[in-house]
Amino acid sequence: MSSLVLSNHADYLTPMNTEYKFKPHEQPMMVGSPANPDHPTRRKLCYLMIGIFIGITASFQNGLLVANLSQIQGEMGLTPVEGGWISVSYNMTNACITVLLYKIRQQFGMSLFSKITLFFLLAATSLQWLVSSHLLNATSIQIDPYYLEIIARGLSGMVASGMTILGLFYCLQGMPTVKRTSGLILGFGLVQFGIPLSRIISPYLAVDGQLESLFLFQFGLALICFGLINILELPPGNTEKVFEKLDFLSFAFFASGLAALAVFLVQGRIQWWTTPWLSYPLIIASVNISIALWIETHRKNPMLQVRWMRSRNIIAFMTTGAVMRILLSEQSVGAAGLLANLGYGNDQLVTFYAVILAASILALVISIFSTNPIDLRRPVIFAVALIALGSWLDTGVSINSAPTMFYFSQFLIAFAAVYFMGPLVFEGFLRAIASGPAYIISFSVIFGISQTVGGLAGAAAIQAFTTIRTQVHYADMVSSLNLGEPELVAQVAGAGRALSGQITDSTQANVAAMGQVLQGIQRQATVAAYDDLFFLMASIATLSAVILLINYLYNRYHKRNPLAKELAVIAKMREGK
Repeated sequence: MSSLVLSNHADYLTPMNTEYKFKPHEQPMMVGSPANPDHPTRRKLCYLMIGIFIGITASFQNGLLVANLSQIQGEMGLTPVEGGWISVSYNMTNACITVLLYKIRQQFGMSLFSKITLFFLLAATSLQWLVSSHLLNATSIQIDPYYLEIIARGLSGMVASGMTILGLFYCLQGMPTVKRTSGLILGFGLVQFGIPLSRIISPYLAVDGQLESLFLFQFGLALICFGLINILELPPGNTEKVFEKLDFLSFAFFASGLAALAVFLVQGRIQWWTTPWLSYPLIIASVNISIALWIETHRKNPMLQVRWMRSRNIIAFMTTGAVMRILLSEQSVGAAGLLANLGYGNDQLVTFYAVILAASILALVISIFSTNPIDLRRPVIFAVALIALGSWLDTGVSINSAPTMFYFSQFLIAFAAVYFMGPLVFEGFLRAIASGPAYIISFSVIFGISQTVGGLAGAAAIQAFTTIRTQVHYADMVSSLNLGEPELVAQVAGAGRALSGQITDSTQANVAAMGQVLQGIQRQATVAAYDDLFFLMASIATLSAVILLINYLYNRYHKRNPLAKELAVIAKMREGK
């Protein structure tokens, strides 16, 4: 390993011990990004493998939280509301930190950025392991583990954004010059692996509900990442002083607004939307984000190019990304939620998530080798059509539905989740880079918010829809009950006989038996609500696919490429080099 370190740094120095001068084509694409030297094949492979490892580790930050939130709540004795604040802590920092990370890279360079990111990753995973190990209980330190967990999750949200960027740059270094766009697709695609991977490994690590091994594993991944970036650092890049006083004011309003929005979306589905105090975070989100955008609009050197962000093409891009994330909630919240309500635990769904992981890997490989900058809309249409097909296949579920019945449909949806990512990211990146390097940060913010907020909004909408439809179905089923109906009488009698050994009083036994029958009806109502959900998602996805297809065919008929202007600008930029 030490020889790899020496060879890495030696290539950037001349025999006279002066800094290596990068050739024109090796120069950094923008301030804050690393240079792109012509690495030997062996080093390219090392960069690529490190990038994949860092990208997967970044995806674990959210995946392990989603997969084990109920176990965390149980072990720490938390209510669902308190567990919701843990999710809020992660999502609020993850959504807003992108704008700040970009400027940190520009002013301090990739080397310091890498080390700061990994330091906070170690801090976050250390705190999580400390909480799960119960070491605090054996000391005189009076710190509530719950608050440590919230701090750790907030750090994890920040770290996940930084790690995704770090993994992306490593992947770019590992690609040939003509395949750099493949590195972009790979870096963003790896983020999708977190939840299925976490669901697969969690049952084996969190044995008997003990989470210490799980967080010790996460801490080990952080240590490996820290070692890898010190063994093989990214090439140096250009830096300049970019921070201004107004940056911090604008960021404060923007971050607090996104944080308030995360509170509203997460706690709204837990405490329900009519809870009076939820109006306050919604008002704070609206006011603070509006103030931040107003400041950015009237600045001489804005962080966010608000006028560009308000353009028709960018709004369409952001809407497409958000709608896709909402549709993909059919898998993460819809199918997974139904199976959870049917009583299936993580240990019974390992194969289910292995199928999803296999689909994600296949989609990423195909996307890397097939994405065409000249035709980026067709893969998105195909992905939406797959979501529609998968959702239609999920309709008709019953109380006897098993995970095996969802393998094919969820394979299609998981494939679509990764397959659409590359073309969508590519389109946004092309529009940003064609407008100028200053627009990259705006693209990053738009994409990050559309994915994070879109995911939260999708989960919230699905939770609200299934709750309302469950109540409607339950009310209909109960109102249609006939207490004299032989089938109902037989069910109550059967439940009563089963309880007779536990409850001696016949009246209490009948009441308890009736309660069990009503619980069965509640489960049937829940399944019916999820069936309604799958029908709704299938209808929305089908309509979206038709709209996108009509727009695509219209452009093809008129021989018009929506990205023609951007592609022409980038072609001129390459000629200039």
